[in-house]
Amino acid sequence: MSIVALVAFSGGSGAGWYLTDAMLGKQIAQMEAVHANERAVAEQVYRDRFTAAQALGDTLSERLTQTESQLIQKTKELSHALSKVTTGRACFNGATVRLLNGTDTDTAVDDKTTGPSATEDGAVATDTDVAGWIGNAQGQYETCRARLGALIDFETNQEPQHD
Repeated sequence: MSIVALVAFSGGSGAGWYLTDAMLGKQIAQMEAVHANERAVAEQVYRDRFTAAQALGDTLSERLTQTESQLIQKTKELSHALSKVTTGRACFNGATVRLLNGTDTDTAVDDKTTGPSATEDGAVATDTDVAGWIGNAQGQYETCRARLGALIDFETNQEPQHD
């Protein structure tokens, strides 16, 4: 009886293993197919988002390049116009220029309301210099503002806003 039981057990185990393997193999194959499909969908979503981000970046870069070119031209025109309306007379004496440039921060401030004359010190800033600096600073500010605007538009995934 033990041989019959052994044969029956072996046959049952073999049949059970075969059926289990067939069923689990089918389930595993279905799970792998679902996983492959989900991965393909995820990859397509990634590609679509990447392509959209790249297109937005290209659009924003092109617009920024145009804006920067316009700002450079506007700054040049302003500089040229300023040279026509300023006189070149001294506005800041040498001590003031050094302080503003950060090269003479140890200079004690005199109690006098007027500093040395422009001819005594040599290094002065004229009204043309000051006006040019202001014009240049305005151009740099606008360029910075345009760059930050483009970065914000990219990060928020927005199309460029027309001014």
